[in-house]
Amino acid sequence: MEIRDPIFGPIAVSPAEKRVLDHPLVQRLRRVRQLGFSEATFPGATHTRYLHSVGSMHLAGEAFDAVATDLEGVLPIELRRARATLRLAALLHDLGHGPMSHTGEGLLPRLGDFAAPPATDNPARRATHEEMTRWLLLNSDISDVLGDAFADVGVKAEDVAVVLGGDGEDAFRFGRRSALGLMRQLIAGEIDVDRMDYLRRDSYFTGVSYGHYEKDWLLSHMGAHPVDGTWCLALDSSAIFAFEDFLLSRYHMFLMVYAHHRTMSYHRLLARFLEGEGRDLSVPADPTGFTPCDDEWFLSLLRASSDASARRIIESRPLPLAVEAWDEEADALKNLRPTLDADLPASCEWVESGIEFSREFPGGRSSRNGPPLLVRVAHAGSRRTVVPVEVYSDLYVRQARRKRVLRIYCSEDDVPAVEARVAAVVDAG
Repeated sequence: MEIRDPIFGPIAVSPAEKRVLDHPLVQRLRRVRQLGFSEATFPGATHTRYLHSVGSMHLAGEAFDAVATDLEGVLPIELRRARATLRLAALLHDLGHGPMSHTGEGLLPRLGDFAAPPATDNPARRATHEEMTRWLLLNSDISDVLGDAFADVGVKAEDVAVVLGGDGEDAFRFGRRSALGLMRQLIAGEIDVDRMDYLRRDSYFTGVSYGHYEKDWLLSHMGAHPVDGTWCLALDSSAIFAFEDFLLSRYHMFLMVYAHHRTMSYHRLLARFLEGEGRDLSVPADPTGFTPCDDEWFLSLLRASSDASARRIIESRPLPLAVEAWDEEADALKNLRPTLDADLPASCEWVESGIEFSREFPGGRSSRNGPPLLVRVAHAGSRRTVVPVEVYSDLYVRQARRKRVLRIYCSEDDVPAVEARVAAVVDAG
């Protein structure tokens, strides 16, 4: 079977993978928008989590083929099992997204609501979509479908869940080394198939150019390097500029698309609804109940609501942006908030966003609980060495400080007063 993809062209799907694709939990992703409310800003952004998942699966196969040549001593059957598991992990990595994707994270069940809850010391906390994904994998009949369809290579749902960050047995220790860390890097790392797909795909459907990067060059210069008892993802130094461009593409997509001020207004409206009338709303904590909970399910709830924020969402009336400040100006405006709050209209909403360049830079949301991303240095005339990517590239240092933006939204009638009041206080300060 082939799926015709507007980004990568024909994508081959094996009969076993088609059985998983046809499962209702996977088909549900056809009805979940990839970018949530971004469609209100970029009308072409109507693509779905399903298409993104299929594209990620395709890239996972290409990435595995690139690194597998370095996995010395691994038997062909072991490579087949690892490759099949990686493609399934990429296909299923977003299985647990709530309605409207990341926007609907606050709709996921509380951990204590699950019949077989994940280990937690806070049952009142809502599950993340990653936790929901792993729970669905292990507690729905998709586990049986997966195990039966891939019985010939011995793939199990538990193996897929472990690659997706879950606890469990490492089924990818081949001889003296494990490939589990490497596989996790390819799914959720500094240069992973999730990012590689969504940058290209989101750029295409939003109509912007920021998400373009040299996919084929990066993939052809990926490899695996042994460090103690594990395999780590490695990148040839000849691809370092393509890698830096990839990171910058992601960064600029966050700045210009994902954190667009109009989209963030809808996020805040949804948050207000969930803090008020919708505070007890959540998707069911069981696979059968979860499957129908797609975007239309949620939007129908908003249409039936009399909540003011819900009405604004349904009527496509985001809160207007009155004030926006970046970096040092954002810091200064934040310091003035105690003074401003006393006089600003009640309709005002302060929304603060922090956009980091990378998981890897000092002070960032580090992924270093797993293997490092390495650079294989092979300049002409020099001895080949291997170093961590942040040692080789100074881009991390140059982009170390998080980008900050502070925005004040308010009702249409209050915009002039808010603009004037903030200007007066800032000038006085």
